[in-house]
Amino acid sequence: MMKKLIAVLLCLVMVASMVACGGNNNEPTETGDKVITIGVFEPTSGQNGAGGKKEILGIQYAHSLYPTVTIGGEEYKIELTYADNQSDASKAPTAAQQLVSKKVTAVIGTYGSSCAIAAGPYFEEAKIPAVGTSCTNPQVTQGNDYYFRVCFIDPFQGTVMAQYAWNKGITNAAVIVEAGDDYSAGFGNYFVQAFEGLGGKVTRIEFQTSETDFSGTMTTLAANGVTAIFSPVAIETAPYIITQARNAGITGPIMAGDTWDDISIIQRVTEAGCSIDDIYFSTFYDEKDEENEAAYNFATGFKAWLKEDPARITDNSESEEISAVTACGYDAYMAVYYALQAAQSTDGEALRDALATLEVKGLVTGDLKFDENGDAVKNYAVVKTPTENGFVFADAVTFG
Repeated sequence: MMKKLIAVLLCLVMVASMVACGGNNNEPTETGDKVITIGVFEPTSGQNGAGGKKEILGIQYAHSLYPTVTIGGEEYKIELTYADNQSDASKAPTAAQQLVSKKVTAVIGTYGSSCAIAAGPYFEEAKIPAVGTSCTNPQVTQGNDYYFRVCFIDPFQGTVMAQYAWNKGITNAAVIVEAGDDYSAGFGNYFVQAFEGLGGKVTRIEFQTSETDFSGTMTTLAANGVTAIFSPVAIETAPYIITQARNAGITGPIMAGDTWDDISIIQRVTEAGCSIDDIYFSTFYDEKDEENEAAYNFATGFKAWLKEDPARITDNSESEEISAVTACGYDAYMAVYYALQAAQSTDGEALRDALATLEVKGLVTGDLKFDENGDAVKNYAVVKTPTENGFVFADAVTFG
């Protein structure tokens, strides 16, 4: 009984210390500059490390263009500080606590809904607003007044891809998801609901984290007449799904969501000698969208900035291809920037209130405002497909 009491007291002390560490680290530097510190909560390791690095590039590019903000007539230098959540929901709280202890004014991130869900309560307890990048699971913002996001969410994305599959004449699909992963399992469920609602047949399959051998599964699916696959999985897993499906003789469409908007997937599939034909995924942004002036300007400026430093090219999978999550990183930084301007304060509650009422026209992924849950109000998604020269526009889906 005494051990249980001590454990409870220790937990209370830890929470109390986190709250005490909240607030803003806006002390002047040795040079006299006033500083606002923004935390970057992203994976740079683990199965989503490649995606996290691409989001960080978008954040850093925005920061290079808007490195200062004026509040109350005084100019503040914006500094970025980083915490690697390692693509692991069990390690995300530690990364979140690191940022809380640094008294950051706001947080940007993350790639990976599970990590965002795990970290959210820590940011809320410390009253530090967080702006999600590509964390699309509804649970990220539900019940958390301090978490927002610039991307659309999985119920919408699942409906988009179900409708796209149905319009392509697909009636019998396998849905392959990672068990226990909030993004993969949740997104898969939304696709299943929408696809079955249209009259489609679904074979649902789950696999365990780090599993890479799907050959037996693919052979069974091919024998059962499955003509298409929908598999919203991580960057690291996607090439195994694609190559083993093709090797088993499944020649129909292979589909996914925003995580597949990463050139490293296609690089690995082609290196394995497999076709990249008939692959489709929903995403947030198309760099070749000539009707979106902000998207065009972003693509031009970002590519020039990218080539200034070989390390940036490395973090972009040795490519100049712009992932949609990079655009999300940019827009998330800009959301915080405009909220600081609107709030004219670095206080967490004031900044949260400014985000809740923020409306910005012409960001890279479209106009931005948040609903009552903190989710971006979006009704448009791009569907892309790969070619030898990168990703190209396949379709656009609008609802509402």
